[in-house]
This record gives sequence, structure tokens and C-alpha cells, in this order.
Amino acid sequence: MTTNVLRHRQGPAEQSISVKRMEPTAQAQLGPLGLTGFIVVTVIATGIDAGVFPEKLAHSVLPVVGFFVGGLAQLLAGLFQAQRGDTWHATVFGGFGTFWMAKAALLQWVLPATDPALRGDVSGLFALPWVFVVFVLWLGSWRIHLALLATFTCVLVVFVGMTVHGFTGDVVWNRIAGWSGLLAALGATYLLAGQILASTWGRPVLPMGRFLAPEESPEA
Repeated sequence: MTTNVLRHRQGPAEQSISVKRMEPTAQAQLGPLGLTGFIVVTVIATGIDAGVFPEKLAHSVLPVVGFFVGGLAQLLAGLFQAQRGDTWHATVFGGFGTFWMAKAALLQWVLPATDPALRGDVSGLFALPWVFVVFVLWLGSWRIHLALLATFTCVLVVFVGMTVHGFTGDVVWNRIAGWSGLLAALGATYLLAGQILASTWGRPVLPMGRFLAPEESPEA
């Protein structure tokens, strides 16, 4: 009997299920692509603000990474989520995608041509409206799960820190924004792992702390 059980578990039917999980389908999601773009650009940008990476790399690396990885990848993910009727994630990925495209243009062309005395105010004004947008999205994250709420709490702190640092020039706020961004990237990495493992294992693997959302809410 033991031999028959082992054969059943390792037989063609079980193998076909395992292979099927890896096959692309019409239901494949671009959420992991958006998270990938978010993680890559956030680690670089906020790592510089936190003092982990040299500040001189900002104007050489961030414009390219910001436009293509942080911008284009997230924008594509946002458009796909919009087609699925997922308003929250469509706004997050689409909004952050356009943010990083604009940020890349700001670093590449606008700030170098701006009076050095005004660059801080330009950066602060650029970040200020996003504080309100991110705050609304943060409120929405309360209806999804704890992992996303924790991540977006860090994102909100990042934008507050960016705004205050821009207008005041206080380095402490730049460091707060930087380390909060690295924590947000860590949280997004956990979310990415949760989605990728769920797609390959065929079931949820990592706990997300779904404490308020109904079962039909979209995963992040």
C-alpha cells in the first residue's frame, strides 16, 4: 500500500499539475513586474538618500533606472491592473510609474538648469502633492492586508520626508526618507515573494495578515 501511495503522489497526474502551474495563461498578472520596478528604483533612490550609496550616483544612475524600471515597468503594470478592474493597484503602479518618469526628467534636465538656490524648493514642490495622493492610497491599504499597510506606511513617510527636506534642506529628513524607503523596498520584496511563490506553488505560501479585507479583494 505504501508503494501505491508513493506512486500516486509522484505519478504523471501530480507532475502535470506541477507543470501546469508554470505555464503562462491569460490570467497571468503584471503586479510582480510593478513590484520589481518599485523595488529596484526605491533601493537605489532611497539608498542614496539614506547615505548607503554615494550621492554623486544620483544624476548618473537614477534618470535611466527611474524612467525605464521605476517608470515604464510600473506604468505597464498599472495599465494591466486597470483592465482587471483593480482600481487601487492601477492607481499605485500607474501613479508611481508617471512619478518616476517625471522624476527622471527632473533630475536629467530641469534641476541642472535651475538656479541652485531654488533646487530645494523645486524638489519640495514636486513631492508635496504626492503626500496627499499617497495618504489616500494608504487609507485604501487598510482594506487589503497588513503586509501592504506596513509597506505603504513607509512609503508615506518617504514622501513626507522628501517634501520637508526639499523645502527646508534639513539632512535629517533626507535620512528619514531614505531609511523609510529601504524599509518600503523590503516590504515590497516580501509582497513580490508572496505573489511569485503563490503562482508557482499554486497556493498562498507567505502570510500577508489579511485582517480587514474580504476574501475577494485583490492580492498585492
